[in-house]
Amino acid sequence: MMGVLHVNRDNKIFLDNYAEHKKIHLSSGQYVYFRVKNSWIPVIVKYSPESGRWCFCHMENININGREAMIKDYYDPEDPDSQKSGDK
Repeated sequence: MMGVLHVNRDNKIFLDNYAEHKKIHLSSGQYVYFRVKNSWIPVIVKYSPESGRWCFCHMENININGREAMIKDYYDPEDPDSQKSGDK
């Protein structure tokens, strides 16, 4: 699933898919891909208690808010057609 990363007022991070009208909440340590020109870079999203903000692991200087991103394995319990991680 592709979308845009957003951090809300409660300092929670989510992937917003406008086309499907879905918001997927992410957690610290979750693996995502973010887009740089024509490439997808695999990264881990983490919350830094020291700075009080969300960042990409080992790329703390990149602004995460508003970045186009993708998660490959996504399971929505309300959608029986969504893919469970590991099932293909």
